[in-house]
Amino acid sequence: FVVAAPGRAADPFDAAPVPAVPVSDPAAPATDPASPRFSATFYLWASGLRGKTSTLPPLPAANVDLSFGDILENFDGGIMGKAEMRLGRWSLIGDVMFTQVSPSGTLPAPFSSGVEVRSRSLTLQGNALYRLYESNAVSVDAGAGARFWYLDNRLDLAPGARPTRTIVTEDESWVDPVVAGRVIAGLGGPWGMTVAGDIGGFSVGSDLTWQALGTIDYEWSDKLQLRAGYRALSVDYQDGKFLYDVLMQGPVVGLTYRF
Repeated sequence: FVVAAPGRAADPFDAAPVPAVPVSDPAAPATDPASPRFSATFYLWASGLRGKTSTLPPLPAANVDLSFGDILENFDGGIMGKAEMRLGRWSLIGDVMFTQVSPSGTLPAPFSSGVEVRSRSLTLQGNALYRLYESNAVSVDAGAGARFWYLDNRLDLAPGARPTRTIVTEDESWVDPVVAGRVIAGLGGPWGMTVAGDIGGFSVGSDLTWQALGTIDYEWSDKLQLRAGYRALSVDYQDGKFLYDVLMQGPVVGLTYRF
């Protein structure tokens, strides 16, 4: 779910401040308003993870409470970004978030074997939003979309007291329909504020999923925007013994380029 300034491309971080004069699109001031406009956002979400998971059945469900620092210690890499096409009152938005972490340790006696867990997470989201209201001070969009989840986990037990190496793998994927909305307001000068969110699942994929985002945005130039704020994403999914009931939340910073 995302918010964008009136007349500009919208994405979860593309919420340009609204001036006190008739709104125009600085990204394409000389183009036909009916022509599509594009933006790309690269962001970093310093998210912690809290909840209950059982992503490697038949291992039992476990409570999880990890700060971003805990995750960063075992972070292998990731990609976070968003792209949007704006045409008239419509916006088509795509978001991708991929991360991999690989914590490791040693089992206590009598096992005394090394253990490594590799966890990959991929989230893809597509939304179509319609501009319901637009003024010099605020704009409101609403629409719907879908969020795709893919989790891939592997548990690797090195030989110790056990004579052989043991590898357990599990992967799961599902799609959640969502309804989404966004609102932006100007704060004066180059500053603006974005509030956005979505809710869905409805037992089609997960029982319930929701997302909320709030940022303060700074218009660096006609093509570049900086933003910083806070983001939360929750999902409650279960299929047999596979359980993923978590809340991810933390500060977020982003850079948007409009072209």
